[in-house]
Amino acid sequence: MLALPVVAFGRYLVSAGAATVVDVALVQLLLALSLAANPLAYAGIIALGALAGMAVNFLLSRRFVFAAHGRAAHRQIVSFVLVSLSTLALRLLVAFALVRLFALPLFGWLGTLPIDAAPERLAHLGAVAVVTLYSFFAHKHVSFAGGIRALFSSKAAVRP
Repeated sequence: MLALPVVAFGRYLVSAGAATVVDVALVQLLLALSLAANPLAYAGIIALGALAGMAVNFLLSRRFVFAAHGRAAHRQIVSFVLVSLSTLALRLLVAFALVRLFALPLFGWLGTLPIDAAPERLAHLGAVAVVTLYSFFAHKHVSFAGGIRALFSSKAAVRP
């Protein structure tokens, strides 16, 4: 079982939190344009927000959360992008599942909220929350720990 390094996870939450603010602000702004009714546009909006957040998260994580581990920045970027794309795929899966869940009669009250696309907005926020732990461990053990090849042979060093 993977132990959760509390201090590193706390730092990650701060850096990922900053990235999430960028991501969520962009997504919520674009959802205000009422494009969420089209599933392809909804996925594109989430992807655009994720890409903006990914850039912020990489810069902050590399600087404040994970030790350099002797890998060049360009190699870490490649690993980081691959992990972030898997995170995006998971987030899309969870977001669409939540949109379907929120379409059930039990959640009919969401349609009465005084905001546009309330189910889609809440689904996006829920998906972001669900993938946070996955993202931390994937970046810790892949992006900043030697890449995919070293996944099963080493661990990322976190900053003291």
